[in-house]
Amino acid sequence: MALLDRTKEEVKAEIYEIEVIRAPIREVFDAMTTARIIDEWGAGPSRFQARPGGKFFFWDGEMSGMICEIQPPVRMMYTLREAWWDPDWKDSMVTWTFREVDRGTEVILSHSGLPGRKVREAHREGWGEYFLGPLKAYLEYHR
Repeated sequence: MALLDRTKEEVKAEIYEIEVIRAPIREVFDAMTTARIIDEWGAGPSRFQARPGGKFFFWDGEMSGMICEIQPPVRMMYTLREAWWDPDWKDSMVTWTFREVDRGTEVILSHSGLPGRKVREAHREGWGEYFLGPLKAYLEYHR
């Protein structure tokens, strides 16, 4: 994606990742918004209320937040915080955009509002290793 094609939100994001998953857009979206499937690919125990104002958690509450916007199967936005964060830290904001491509689904992650460089770097690595990597493996090889 060219820099000029990115939205202001994406340019301001502290973390911006793109992953192509060889699966239909609806399957990818459902795998990220259905607790039973989230548990299967590795972010469980989880809860996910896929509606504006709905709450969610991954890894038995280690990460949690509230759904701000959800447009199945193309976009969702939620607040996010970790259980270990200082109570004074504000929630971060995560936006997921899903696009059908020839090879499957392009998943675009934009994560902003993280409380400091160390937390940002941990999340930059963590999104790939613990979230997008297992999700991709599940959808491409185990479904």
